[in-house]
Amino acid sequence: MEKGPCNCRVELTPDEVDAGTDITLKIRVECPPRDGLRAASVSVRNQENAELERADLEKSDDGIYQANDIVVAAPPVVGEHRYRAVVVAVGKGGALHEQASTEVRFVVKPHAAQLTVWNVPSATVAGECFRVSVGVRCSAECDLGGQELGIFDQQGSRAGTVKLADDVWPGTEALYFAEIEARAPLTAGSHQWEVKIIDWDSELPHSPGSLPMVVRVVGAPDCEVTVRAIDREKQTPIKGARVVMHPYRAVTDENGSAKVKVTRGPYDILVSGSRYVPLCTSVEVTADMITSFELDADQPWVSSDEVLE
Repeated sequence: MEKGPCNCRVELTPDEVDAGTDITLKIRVECPPRDGLRAASVSVRNQENAELERADLEKSDDGIYQANDIVVAAPPVVGEHRYRAVVVAVGKGGALHEQASTEVRFVVKPHAAQLTVWNVPSATVAGECFRVSVGVRCSAECDLGGQELGIFDQQGSRAGTVKLADDVWPGTEALYFAEIEARAPLTAGSHQWEVKIIDWDSELPHSPGSLPMVVRVVGAPDCEVTVRAIDREKQTPIKGARVVMHPYRAVTDENGSAKVKVTRGPYDILVSGSRYVPLCTSVEVTADMITSFELDADQPWVSSDEVLE
């Protein structure tokens, strides 16, 4: 709502904001030439009419009055809010008068928690403990050091608890992290678990943060498969080749050898390496076994122009 001979326009950035974070207001005031403003300023006031910030208005060449960007903090309460921008100027006799006012509407939302999980084991033996790394970032980059996280099984029971470290992950500005330990279910298969925030420890509102994760459980291994990766042309071992016998994984050592403990049964063994063509074969594991894979070097790509030359 506007009043007086002047017209006050407010550009708000953003119009949806995390609780307690900054809002920027750009203010322009237009007045009839005969009604110029003397010693004018603009006052930003909250719903209780308390002044939050004040800035002087300067007249530009085109006759528009403008103020430098005004930055105010959003309230800590979620929901729609209304501030007012009030134009004040010195009138006749030196008294201050309100020349115009404009309502500023915006929405305050809770801070969002962005969770990530890594180093999840490809498979865990039934009943054994395992560890995963968890990171949390607040959309407003709040300090989350000491915030408690939990890992919950598919029945909703808490399987592990940890507090985030006070430091952030190297190379990031606000990713707080921790390693959390839990015990795998006693039954083999894929289990739908969840990592989530436990009771936010913050004065500002935050949305419940959670992230699903899959816990793959296998029976206790009773066989060991030794996989050897060899360069077919050079007949030399390949270090660092990846070996996958789903859901088991391993990497070859400097001798080109990887040992994978598995339960008896049929498997597809996939061996791949940097600059090598992957190779896959099917096996039936009934006891300890040794198998070798001779990989061909991946030929560099050659453009058609180079071939013609």
